[in-house]
Amino acid sequence: MKKVELLAPAGNMTKLKTAFLFGADACYMGGSQFGLRAKADNFTLEEMKEAVEMANGLNKKIYVTVNILPRDDDMSQMLEYARKLYEIGVHAVIISDIGFFNLVREEIPGLEIHVSTQANNLNSQTVKFWAKNGAARVNLARELTLSEIGKINSALLKDGIDCELEAFVHGSMCMAYSGRCLISDFLADRSSNRGDCAQPCRWKYSLVEEKRPGEYMPVEETEHGTFIFNSKDLCMVEHIDKMIESGISSLKIEGRMKSEFYTAVVVRAYRIAIDEYYKDPLGYKNKMDLHKELLEELSSVSHRDYSTGFYLGERGSQVYASASYIRDTQFIGTIEKCDKISDNMYEIMFHLRGDFNKGDTLEFVTPADGIFKETIHEMYDEEKNAIDRAAKAMMVTRLRVPFFAAPGSVIRKRKAQEG
Repeated sequence: MKKVELLAPAGNMTKLKTAFLFGADACYMGGSQFGLRAKADNFTLEEMKEAVEMANGLNKKIYVTVNILPRDDDMSQMLEYARKLYEIGVHAVIISDIGFFNLVREEIPGLEIHVSTQANNLNSQTVKFWAKNGAARVNLARELTLSEIGKINSALLKDGIDCELEAFVHGSMCMAYSGRCLISDFLADRSSNRGDCAQPCRWKYSLVEEKRPGEYMPVEETEHGTFIFNSKDLCMVEHIDKMIESGISSLKIEGRMKSEFYTAVVVRAYRIAIDEYYKDPLGYKNKMDLHKELLEELSSVSHRDYSTGFYLGERGSQVYASASYIRDTQFIGTIEKCDKISDNMYEIMFHLRGDFNKGDTLEFVTPADGIFKETIHEMYDEEKNAIDRAAKAMMVTRLRVPFFAAPGSVIRKRKAQEG
């Protein structure tokens, strides 16, 4: 049985390495242009070449977004960019525009094409069209239920059409239809469909009654509303079995703008979920302890309230009831070195991302050895001077712990310790 692919975001080289280290099968990324995350760090062509070489060495894959909605003036530059991507060996490009899709298919026939969710892929006829015209994969619209996805897959199988289906499994969701939004264009003159969304759906708004100019009434959120734009975050970790069994070939995590801490924790959770499913497909739905453990892990990263989106047919489940992110933990740093200094003691070195004190209990999330908890009794600065507090951003910090934690592991602190 071919395993479903776990597809992770890579906003920069550090996040790419983190995603692969924690179990992603493939990563998607953007360059400095023509993608929908212009504010991410993104990759130069040279970095993409390095990423492809790394992926090939690990038997993993790299996909590059070229999924803005282009104007005529964009086409020649986009095509030249796609040629360069083909030359450096990317495994696929992600495209949303049918005109550019056709151009790439004709001019660069050897370049694999995946169709973006921005193309509003809602039915089997649409998927068949893309497949018959050369698409290897279609990212389905987030508005679909798993039942509808299953019907699309059945229609493809019935007609003998070989086309992979991709769907989002975790992350932020936009309130616009398959992400096609014009609010940012109107309010900030920044095009969401060309990679420069200002996220005005997250702004705070007030109401003004036309006969009372200057009197602003805040749009307050209570347990009953009002929630105009915001969406909950998607989380399908409890329903991996349903997603795989609907015929999805690739489970995609959103989050190129998120930190390497987010990438590590989320990729690790879904890697565990997928592997546990294949150990016992029929029993996955009954693994309540596992579901609880993974949900707790996913709750440790910054997120909005979780929901299952539209997948289970609960049309109201995406309505969002809070304006702020939930942050249960603080990111402390990513381990760069872990050296054995005695039979039962290791020294960890990292650049500080969040403050902590001597006596705090930290958690060390590793790619393969689970999660270690340790109360810190020995901590040092770059010159190995003993310190009681680490608070200066990006300072070199050293800890002594009685276990090995592989480089790339992430360190966090539970918020309950603060105060």
